Amino acid sequence: MVVPYESDPSVAGQASSAPASAPEKPVEELISFNELELSGLFELTEISPTVYEPYVLRSETDAPPLPPASNVCHIPVEVRNYDGIDGCGILLETDAGNLLLVGVSSRGEPLEAGTRISISFEYMKDYQGADCGNADAVVRITCKRLLRVSSSLSRPVLCEAYGAPAEWLVNMTRDYFTTYITRFPWEEGRYVYLMGSLSGQYLYDCRGYLICKPRKSCLSFVEDFSQGVTIYEG
Repeated sequence: MVVPYESDPSVAGQASSAPASAPEKPVEELISFNELELSGLFELTEISPTVYEPYVLRSETDAPPLPPASNVCHIPVEVRNYDGIDGCGILLETDAGNLLLVGVSSRGEPLEAGTRISISFEYMKDYQGADCGNADAVVRITCKRLLRVSSSLSRPVLCEAYGAPAEWLVNMTRDYFTTYITRFPWEEGRYVYLMGSLSGQYLYDCRGYLICKPRKSCLSFVEDFSQGVTIYEG
């Protein structure tokens, strides 16, 4: 699980004296802005398409046991966009793999796909709304708290060790006017991508989730920055 830099438990106790800018790294395949043609969007002959994690389909997988309802706002869920899947829209995916349809939400900001939140809820037995055949249950949210800001992507990206920026990273490069991207190993065999820009550093995990942004030394979130591989220089 990756959470925002404000509360990421994986960095607790790490030294805060890590260098604020990326050191020299071994270079694999470099892509320069000189190779890009600007015509509305950046165009590059060799851009790997963004590959998203597949939807969870109840027609193909069995549902795990449902979690007990709780009035304590500490059950973490991922907010997913299931538009077009068996009559569904926004669903909440628990860490165990349950899919919950929200019948009634609590007050506050609307649910946004790509965010991670913690909730308290109760089950709704007499829900009269639209049918969603992919949901395991319908819930009424009684409390919600933001754990991670939206990734701005429709679904999580399938984790890969990119040797050159894939489509979603190219889009980030355009948005931030990035000068370099360095890939680092991350927990559980995954990767993170450190982007340097005129406004500071951004750190994304390989699912497209933001871990760190400017006004923080994002390199200090990396466990072993000597393992960095530069995959882009502008």
